[in-house]
Amino acid sequence: MPYYNKPCQEGLFQHFKALNDAVDLPLVIYNIPGRSAVDMTVDTMSRCFRELKNVIGVKDATGNIARVPRQRLAMGTDFIQLSGEDQTALGFNAHGGVGCISVTANVAPKLVSDFQNLCLAGDFTAALDIQDKLTDLHHALFVEPNPGPVKYALSLLGICSAETRLPMVPVSDNTREQVRTAMIRAGVLSRK
Repeated sequence: MPYYNKPCQEGLFQHFKALNDAVDLPLVIYNIPGRSAVDMTVDTMSRCFRELKNVIGVKDATGNIARVPRQRLAMGTDFIQLSGEDQTALGFNAHGGVGCISVTANVAPKLVSDFQNLCLAGDFTAALDIQDKLTDLHHALFVEPNPGPVKYALSLLGICSAETRLPMVPVSDNTREQVRTAMIRAGVLSRK
């Protein structure tokens, strides 16, 4: 969704139509009302999918699991539904989603990959075991605005620095402790 302007549903459709008409690439709608201040309705999303040849799916960061079956019924199983929220990915997948564009995968890629593969195989019981292991990490990575906690976690793994650019600032000591503890609980960082 476009940020700041808060377009109406017709404006959202016209935005994706302009993108669709300008490129010959697959388009995935990123529905994130928490950041864009506007939610694309299921009807508008369905219109985009029906009328715009390049629209293939959605990264749904609404946190509303009830939308998944509504979107599946409106657009069919060819419409790719990806969760945009790690914490709700299990329920999202159980309702017909086919994956997650994950923040936590930056920190715990193997666990998140195993989790998604179990979901795709329909083994939601085993996926729940991994979800439980990752729950604190999912939460800790959003205690402060993204990407601060993620960059701090990656710095603990030696992947990058925790440095951010303004207007983002370094995460607090409390957040650092929550992230570190959650990484240890998930098994991606050893106690030191």
